[in-house]
Amino acid sequence: MARIHLVSGASSGIGARIAEELQRAGDEVVPVVRRAEDAAKLGATRHLLCDFADPAQTQSAFQAFAGPVDSFINAAGIAIGKAIWDTAPGDIGNLMNVNLISPMLACGALRGKINPGGAIILLSSQSAYRGGWDDAYNASKGGINTFIKSLAMKLAPDVRVIGIAPGIVIGTRMTAGRQQNDLERIKETIPLKRFAEVGEVAAMTLSLLGPAGANVTGAVIDMNGGNYLR
Repeated sequence: MARIHLVSGASSGIGARIAEELQRAGDEVVPVVRRAEDAAKLGATRHLLCDFADPAQTQSAFQAFAGPVDSFINAAGIAIGKAIWDTAPGDIGNLMNVNLISPMLACGALRGKINPGGAIILLSSQSAYRGGWDDAYNASKGGINTFIKSLAMKLAPDVRVIGIAPGIVIGTRMTAGRQQNDLERIKETIPLKRFAEVGEVAAMTLSLLGPAGANVTGAVIDMNGGNYLR
């Protein structure tokens, strides 16, 4: 029987690849999008329309969503790429809305709408542990990791809550903005001498939704080639 998955960030990068792989597996994807045309590109028969930059709108949209679904996968996210002293307060607020507050409110609004045995998977980052130049982004992902733990305790045993924390991922807008020589320098510091690819993060997501992830909850899975070990 086909499963139903809510996927945010499904219009590009990791989210788009996750949505494609779920559809290829025969499941239904309900993309969470800011524009209806983004859902049409995926060939989705239905979608959830909201902008994570507006937490109140996001909460209302998820509350109005009838469900049920088998998972919610949050791949939406933005980065500023600046140190805190170069970042405007409004930009920090917008990033926190998109990366942390709206995903939290979405998960809260889905309480009782995810089928027993289902899962919530939230994309995090190695930056939540390692830190980096983008202070606001790092802090938002640290918040996601803590939220994963607390929500997992509340939703058990019916719904699992899991994080995936990649390092640099090839094929995303964030990577596209990096200089090639900068990427090569970073790659040489990674024990596996390579970055993750969007298909690998998608494969991990599908694995965690299946039998291989049946006993996983409250955990954040690292995918950084050994760049940060904990």
